[in-house]
Amino acid sequence: MKMTRPAAIALSATALTAVAVPMVAKAATREVPGAAATSVAVYDCGNTPLVEPRTFVFACDGTGSLTKLRWSAWNGTMATATGVLNTDNCVPNCASGRWSRQTADVVLWRSEAVKGHPGKRGFTEMTFLLPGHAVNSHNTETRTPPGVFPGER
Repeated sequence: MKMTRPAAIALSATALTAVAVPMVAKAATREVPGAAATSVAVYDCGNTPLVEPRTFVFACDGTGSLTKLRWSAWNGTMATATGVLNTDNCVPNCASGRWSRQTADVVLWRSEAVKGHPGKRGFTEMTFLLPGHAVNSHNTETRTPPGVFPGER
């Protein structure tokens, strides 16, 4: 079915996620030559390599984390999960801020070699997909995981 541009924009983020996440998960399971021999991790605030963590703190000041992560794919090029995104709005300050919790799909991507550690690779990008937000509002957020890589690029 071909949609007009306004019709596509009118789709909710939930509908887009329902289409996009299975496509991403399918793409994430494709074999990449040479990728299977190298382990890929996501590095936390203490530079600890983690593979398929159940929880992950992405803001080292304690204002953002992912919990209840369920991984559907993890390979040399991409990892995908569903979980709960917990963020502090830090208003009027982070100690007194209000916490929000929402379901999010998480995609880890762009793996690079970890300097000084032969054979080790780490994901350098993470994207949150937030179902239920209007398409033209902020329904995605991409950031760099906290460990190993910040400042190296």
